[in-house]
Amino acid sequence: MREVQQERAIATRQHIVESAAAVFDSEGFAGASLGRIIEQAGTTRGALHFHFPTKDALANAVLNEHNNRMTAVVESVIHSDTSALEQIVVISKTTARMIDEDAVVRAGTRLLMELTYSGEPPIAYRVWIEACEQLVRKAVDDGDIVPSASPQAVAYLVISSLAGIQMVSSVLSGRSDLDRRVDEMWEVLLPGLVPADRAWKVAGLLDSALHERT
Repeated sequence: MREVQQERAIATRQHIVESAAAVFDSEGFAGASLGRIIEQAGTTRGALHFHFPTKDALANAVLNEHNNRMTAVVESVIHSDTSALEQIVVISKTTARMIDEDAVVRAGTRLLMELTYSGEPPIAYRVWIEACEQLVRKAVDDGDIVPSASPQAVAYLVISSLAGIQMVSSVLSGRSDLDRRVDEMWEVLLPGLVPADRAWKVAGLLDSALHERT
């Protein structure tokens, strides 16, 4: 009986997180009210406060779920049988696709932009930059990125560019052009990163992106 109760509590908590994500996604942190989240979840105020005493606690739970889902993406890609350079591109494109398709990821992305942090900032960007930096270092060792490139600077540029692209795409097109804008980012960046004798790799990655769009 206790195990059944625990399973129900976990399921209820997850349902509330996903319902809160839907509200944060559509209305933002400031616009989202606990009453609206309760309505979306189809629960009671008491049940909500049992799991999350404040709206801040709910936002943190959405951010944690967002981080878990994006970490799973990175882990699955880096363990695939592809080059580090291709993995960097795939992670960026998969991230864009998840922002477009997954309400929790979308809400977490919006919360990262909207919230202010008096203490330690969320780990998301830091983790993504560090993961990208490791892949850039490996791509340099593989000869797929020029040795003069700073792995830290490249990683920061890629993650910052991706964050900015999704925000501008959201405002201007409701993210309908997000995939294409990410492809365009790589069309600009790759020729400057990849050695001239590996130009065929750039062509291959850009051709793959073109085929995905058509």
